[in-house]
Amino acid sequence: MNESTEDPKDLEEPKAPEEQNTDAAAEPAEREPTVEVPAHDAETTKLREERDQLEQKLQRAMADTQNILRRQRQELEDGRRRVLEGLTQELLPVLDTFGLALQSYDGEAADGSAAGEAGDVAALVEGVRMVRTMLSGALERHGLKEIPAEGQPFDPSRHEALGKEPSEGVPENQVLRVMQTGYMLGEHVVRHSKVIVAGPQPGADGDGEE
Repeated sequence: MNESTEDPKDLEEPKAPEEQNTDAAAEPAEREPTVEVPAHDAETTKLREERDQLEQKLQRAMADTQNILRRQRQELEDGRRRVLEGLTQELLPVLDTFGLALQSYDGEAADGSAAGEAGDVAALVEGVRMVRTMLSGALERHGLKEIPAEGQPFDPSRHEALGKEPSEGVPENQVLRVMQTGYMLGEHVVRHSKVIVAGPQPGADGDGEE
């Protein structure tokens, strides 16, 4: 009796064409293909370029700011120097006049005579008066001016009261005397005027008393 030698695989029924197509279509779904997205790389490159441009703009802006600050400091220093030079040129003649007045006094006082001494004092006083006039004029040209005080109502924003004195015929809180002149630079008070202010009228407290 002959045994069958056929392979069991050969005995399998052939698959229908539809099943073969289904298996073929399912094979690609079993593995994920590697897909490259070049658009991401292009966007990254674009962002890097924009970053580099912004960094360059920032560096230029910082350099411009440093240059502006440097120019401003230089302009302030130049302005301060010009002001000091102008004020110095105004004050140099004052120093010259002081020197001439003292030189005249020292030279003429060497005689030792009473007439010489009287003349020396008069020349010295006249020289000092000239110096004061020149100095006041120089400072006024730079905006400095005296604060009016004597005979004016007391103003605490410009005057400093050193004391009160009763004075007949003078209203209370009116400036009687100026002890030290005050000055203003423009609208800014550089130094308050030190003054004596009129107090209550004499006998004002006793009015109506028997």
